[in-house]
Amino acid sequence: MSHFQGVEKVEVASGRMPWLPADVAAELSDRFFDAQICADWFLDRCYPDGPACPRCGERITSERVLARWRSLQRLTCPHCGRKVKATTGTILQEAHIDPRQLFIILSMLGIGADPADVARIVGVTPATVLAWRDKIIALAEVTL
Repeated sequence: MSHFQGVEKVEVASGRMPWLPADVAAELSDRFFDAQICADWFLDRCYPDGPACPRCGERITSERVLARWRSLQRLTCPHCGRKVKATTGTILQEAHIDPRQLFIILSMLGIGADPADVARIVGVTPATVLAWRDKIIALAEVTL
């Protein structure tokens, strides 16, 4: 603990306590989160058995196709030949926010943050935050 005593004295003496949760939340933005990790998190939940064509259901195993899958790009299914994205038929289909933004929205709403604060942090409107909240709640009701 003695290692931090000098730091505490400097912060108190300067009148600054930059580690308070409200200060940290004021700095929070999607730049602090990795887009690929968030995309993978959503895809793992949408496809618990692993990557599969959203149209024909066949597993996707080609490294080249998997790379496009993971980057949420359009791809041609090697089995049925249809053009699809990993997000086809999922909650992310036609989402106009990136997975980082959605992850932040959902996690902050999950801890009870005010939707207006969440909107400011993510860079969307409060209506967008509320729309995603309602969409997730409706999805949960359907799947229960």
